[in-house]
Amino acid sequence: MSEAELPSFEIEALHNLLEQEFDFLTNQDFESFEKLQSRKQELLNFLINELPSDSSKIPEITEQTIIDNKEISDRLAECQNLQKRNELLINQKLSSIQEVLSTLGYQNLLTNKDTYEHLNKKKR
Repeated sequence: MSEAELPSFEIEALHNLLEQEFDFLTNQDFESFEKLQSRKQELLNFLINELPSDSSKIPEITEQTIIDNKEISDRLAECQNLQKRNELLINQKLSSIQEVLSTLGYQNLLTNKDTYEHLNKKKR
């Protein structure tokens, strides 16, 4: 694998990981989802570190490098959209859980009003 192919290989791995993450979320396999997070962070760190910090390392601009970078940029945009989709699903699940907990908490308050312990506390 050449050095030029390396970022696209990592981007493809990130894309596949995000798809797998979504599958785990939709199947409510949170343990497997959690296991993916360290690999996802490794991939993101690798991609961040791949950015040239030295301007002398920037490749010569040719028609081919523009085409290659366009393909990489498009794939990164897809990864960003997948991440947003996964985040939206997580937020929806969290919201549902909060609603259920809120409902259960409210139900418990109503149930406690009718218990003897509650009535004894009121008389004191």
